[in-house]
Amino acid sequence: MVKKWKAEDALGFIYVWAWSVSMYPPIITNWKQKSSTAVSKDFAVLNTTGYFYLLISLTLQLYLWLPAPLSVKDGRKPVDTRPKVTQFDFWYCLHGCVMNLVLVSQVIYGKKLWKFKADNHQIRMRPYYHKFWIISLVVFAMLTVRFGFQIFFQGWDNQRTLSYCNSLFVLKISMSLIKNMPQAFHNYERKSLKGFAIQSVMLDITGGVTSLLQLVSQISNDQGFSATTLAANFGKIGLALVTLVFDFIYVSQWLIYRDAELGAASSNIIKLS
Repeated sequence: MVKKWKAEDALGFIYVWAWSVSMYPPIITNWKQKSSTAVSKDFAVLNTTGYFYLLISLTLQLYLWLPAPLSVKDGRKPVDTRPKVTQFDFWYCLHGCVMNLVLVSQVIYGKKLWKFKADNHQIRMRPYYHKFWIISLVVFAMLTVRFGFQIFFQGWDNQRTLSYCNSLFVLKISMSLIKNMPQAFHNYERKSLKGFAIQSVMLDITGGVTSLLQLVSQISNDQGFSATTLAANFGKIGLALVTLVFDFIYVSQWLIYRDAELGAASSNIIKLS
């Protein structure tokens, strides 16, 4: 029997499609222009690391979560604290990890692997972003060792799993927050978005909005909104909100610098005529 799609399934498909497709324009643009100067190296490295954290978190929540008991001792139905993550989230994240690794290869090894032309791209990560990246890796290692010891000595438990997954979500959100700063500043320094795939931003906005709408639909159709459900899903909410904030910054930069570039082009035409 064919499963009938619900509204939340359609929303899930839309945001996974939008977020997945949004990863292709930068890669294709770099390949066409034989250059990756429009992409900040800091952005590419931090973004890839954030996806790695998110992939681990989603894998634990989807495939290693213990089923909730049917009832508690007093006969009441237990509250399911499992975050509202789906297969859509997992496959989008796995795809995102792969595509970000491709983007990193263009930014770091573009000349060797992709035969890009030599250009004045930043060679190393900026010190403050590099330090933040190293600190996040150290924190991830400490959290993982702590979680491993808890599981080994105390057994598998959903609350410990949720605590670890939420910590990974915090790392991912911090990566999403920090990763966009060098890209926004990179655009500001260049005073141009030439080579920057604005199509990705538009698709990103579509994905962020539909992701939030799907979450609202899931929670309202299940146990309803409460402090418990919001706490369990704060990672997904936080990621979508941070993404949308910076997407609107990119759109504003595109509008400002596009007008400036059009004005400069018009003045050059007038001078030539």
